[in-house]
Amino acid sequence: MSLIQQALDKTNKVQETRTANPSPKAYDRDPMGVALEQELTQVQRSYAARRRLYWKVSLGILAICFLAGLSYLGLRSAPSRGKVSSSVATVTSHAPLRIFSGTLYRLTGITSINGKSMAVINEDIVSVGDSLSGKAIVKAIGPGEVRLDVQGREIKLTL
Repeated sequence: MSLIQQALDKTNKVQETRTANPSPKAYDRDPMGVALEQELTQVQRSYAARRRLYWKVSLGILAICFLAGLSYLGLRSAPSRGKVSSSVATVTSHAPLRIFSGTLYRLTGITSINGKSMAVINEDIVSVGDSLSGKAIVKAIGPGEVRLDVQGREIKLTL
């Protein structure tokens, strides 16, 4: 036989012995290795579940904060009926009512801006000469009272 043939035979024998006796896995050689590997897998699963819970809670809190911010901005930017900047108004919670010709008139505040008197009647900001619901015209605004001309008759609203 040739030298090459002998080397090939020797290599085949070594390979046959390797496949006949496969090397045991690391945890098969150590009886405690199986238990440790199972415990490690269980701990990793519990940590992964806890992380998922933390993410869900964090996203929930973030969503609630976002919605609260949107509602806060929505309340602050709600349009008002009359735009008045830098005004001082006198407002009472129990404003007297005056019903005349089927229309209700409620005076809730009087203010003066740059020397011009203004009043809040039925949630509308009016000044002298303005019309209310097409039936009343503001004739005078004084301290604590407003005089209206309602279809030719004068009525007095007080705070």
